[in-house]
Amino acid sequence: MINALDKKWKEFLYGFAGFGPNLLMVLMGAYWSDAINPAAISTSDSVAYMAIGGAEKICFILPFLFPILFAIAKTFDGFVDVPLAHVTDTLSTKWGRRRPGILVSMIPMIVSFAFCWWMPFSFVGGEAAQTINTIWAIFWAMVFFASYTMCLIAYYGSLSTTCINEAQRLRVSGYKSFFDTISYAFVYALIPVVLQGLHAAFDSIGFQFRIDHFVFCLMPLMLTMLIPLFMIKEGEKYGYPENNGPAAETVSFGESLKLTFKSKVFMTWIAINTVSFFGLNMFLVSMNALIMGGMGMGGLGMTILNTCAFAPVPVMLYLFNKIKAKKGVRFTYQTCLVSFSIAILTFFFGSNFILGSGNYAAKYIIGCLGGICGSWAIGAFFMMSYLVPTQVSGVEEKLTGKNHSAMYFAVQALFSSLVSAAGSWIYETIKMLWISKDAAGVQWAETDVEARVLFGLAADGQVFNLGVMMIPFIVCAACLAGFIIAFKFPKDLSPRYVAMAMKKTNPDLDISMVDEHEEGEDKSEIIFVQIGLSILSGFIFGFIWLAFLFKSVKELTKKYNNILAWALSAFVPFASIFFALKANKELLAVAKENGVKMSDKKVLYIILGIIFPIMPVNVVSLAVMQRDVNRLYGAGVVEPVIEEEEVAVEA
Repeated sequence: MINALDKKWKEFLYGFAGFGPNLLMVLMGAYWSDAINPAAISTSDSVAYMAIGGAEKICFILPFLFPILFAIAKTFDGFVDVPLAHVTDTLSTKWGRRRPGILVSMIPMIVSFAFCWWMPFSFVGGEAAQTINTIWAIFWAMVFFASYTMCLIAYYGSLSTTCINEAQRLRVSGYKSFFDTISYAFVYALIPVVLQGLHAAFDSIGFQFRIDHFVFCLMPLMLTMLIPLFMIKEGEKYGYPENNGPAAETVSFGESLKLTFKSKVFMTWIAINTVSFFGLNMFLVSMNALIMGGMGMGGLGMTILNTCAFAPVPVMLYLFNKIKAKKGVRFTYQTCLVSFSIAILTFFFGSNFILGSGNYAAKYIIGCLGGICGSWAIGAFFMMSYLVPTQVSGVEEKLTGKNHSAMYFAVQALFSSLVSAAGSWIYETIKMLWISKDAAGVQWAETDVEARVLFGLAADGQVFNLGVMMIPFIVCAACLAGFIIAFKFPKDLSPRYVAMAMKKTNPDLDISMVDEHEEGEDKSEIIFVQIGLSILSGFIFGFIWLAFLFKSVKELTKKYNNILAWALSAFVPFASIFFALKANKELLAVAKENGVKMSDKKVLYIILGIIFPIMPVNVVSLAVMQRDVNRLYGAGVVEPVIEEEEVAVEA
């Protein structure tokens, strides 16, 4: 077997390849449905949806039809994964089996994603426009799901052959988990506050910068999927696996399915992952509504809460691997499911329904504690979905010579898509339900304004989205169901155990070639990788945010050296205190000059700078300063001229 990842930097780069498409898929899952149907988003959050008409948010689609068609699209995505996986498993060309699938599917993936965020028929007006837009959105979503699947399945299918042993599989899975963490941190923690800043900046020149504009700026990141085209060593040039190299045994479609579904280890994992992913997907698609609608917070609150959830993830992954080595993968993963089920309930107990529309101190405390608790599970969710299929398919190929690794990812994706379709349908349906403490019953309405009318309440009457309140309990139940099923999962997932499990279904299989610890495995190196990723993940989006924030300070004050401030604050412990105080003083002067009310926060910056000396770009300080910057932008202190290309680069 040709070792395509013969250098450590190649492993890191290979793990990065799916970053762009995965990031935009996460972004679509987090914002798209709420952008085109903003029923669960409060009217004050102006960047989470795509457009407003007068004082009202625009609902582009038919609320009763879209959930049904979207569930069908998700189901279609799940079933199309299986034949597409077989294509990439058996394809034989002079360029190899995986690379053509990636290359051919990239163009429709990019084009269809763009069309999902463009509603061209709104000019028709009324329900007719909603009907046409619903069909348009579902069609392009189906094209995107299919092409995205083909592209990513081909990439994932190459992992079992590019990674030559368990240690390399663990490292690459760790890298992918790291980049997944960055994706989720970027989407859920950084984008809300960046969008608020961009919205405030552009609003001063009369342009409404919203989520769809931001999405189009990020689309060039899709090109990270070109990386595997230059790193996969197969095809005519390398003689593997199509020509005179060590060819893998051809596996028919039926046999591939049979081998996949007969794997007891893999199917047990599918059962666990299916129920837990149902809850995870419900949580992810409703994140905006849970924080912005249920808790009544804006982009700043979303950033702080999600930073607590995502920044510690690689540290948690390091601890996960340490505990896994002592207690086994089953016990460790079960603790993750329990912690996430507890964490998700904080969204209910910190909601407006429980604490009222104010009381933000209590909401932040509850939300941040829940985020830290949930971070223990988030990294494991990412890593296990890569590790289990690659481990099983890698051992199977070693024992039988049969390479159909993409089918394992496809079957996993099939079950995930089915429960995702069910979850999305449930969320899109129940988020139209409203209750009130001042009136009995439940009302179905497109907006909170309509709900007040149906309840017979005044314009300032309180209504609560019942669907959003139900989400935490649904997610909690799904995670606890996964916890129970996990008792059937093996205590460990070593190659030797996987081989022994395969021998139970195929007694003639010779497993003597699989040792307990594969040759060339270096556990200390894996730990080093996790420590490195812990540092990077905790700081990387803080570095980006800090640069963006200091640029805004310079724009407002006209005299701030943002490059020097960024470099010293980002890399020199305690230096951030000096620059935070300097920025605070200059922002106060600008606020006073323009009649904007702003409090002096120098004591707060000193305390935070001392508490977080190893984390000089601590997100609490950034969030506090960002709020002041946004307030000045909103007051029209400056009229910045920002080119679209510049926004794309800084984003």
